[in-house]
Amino acid sequence: MLKAMKKFRVVMDNDEAKTATLDERALMRWSNPVGDVADGLLAVYTTAPADRPAMIAHLYIHGPGLKGLEMHEFADLHPGNVTLFRGSRQVWSPKERYSQFRELPDAVKPSENPVLRLSQMKTMAARFEIIDGFRSPNSEPEPQALRMLSRPSYRYGKADGELVDGAIFTYVVATDPEACLLIEIHRKDDKYVWMYGVFPLTIYSLDAKLDGASVWTKPEAMVFGNPTAPHYIAGYQPDRGEPSSATLIPGLKQ
Repeated sequence: MLKAMKKFRVVMDNDEAKTATLDERALMRWSNPVGDVADGLLAVYTTAPADRPAMIAHLYIHGPGLKGLEMHEFADLHPGNVTLFRGSRQVWSPKERYSQFRELPDAVKPSENPVLRLSQMKTMAARFEIIDGFRSPNSEPEPQALRMLSRPSYRYGKADGELVDGAIFTYVVATDPEACLLIEIHRKDDKYVWMYGVFPLTIYSLDAKLDGASVWTKPEAMVFGNPTAPHYIAGYQPDRGEPSSATLIPGLKQ
């Protein structure tokens, strides 16, 4: 799966000099027996460790129910133009967005200590609840509150920069990432501003609540392989001669 994810890169603002690649330091392994996912890998694409990632993505392999079907999914985090490439081939460049950054109200003054600042960001993230409208085929949605992982999946920022600190908090079913919440602290002149953004990693509907009030929603979208859709999900096809990762899943016949 890691080799497959390395094939992709992200160009921001139509500028090849601003190309984001896979950060191998930040990888999260996951699975979801309910969704028949035997193995999955969550990762980010970034230009530098201190920068906000350009995209968050995961590649996963279904179990016997879907005969080892491999899927890959991407959510763009950069507010400007983004283009996803696999090698030299353009894969995805969204024309519209589900998500945008907003100011986080009633935030505390950020600590100068990075450890305490992380604790503050966790406290701010705990104010959110994200509801997933999962449903089985040909059935009505069965909304469920996603579980926020206690540790951020990624942390970035520069203490002396405009983006002082940031973290990606991942919301899951079992350990399956369905949404990500970005919490950021920005320095503007002599003031600090907290910002947040919710980003989808699912085809199902999402409803994000802050202090109990809905602040962001995403509709269900059963759209696969659309190169301009707000959210990209498609089957992963190995290159010629590349073995399928599904061959490593016990119980699957190839």
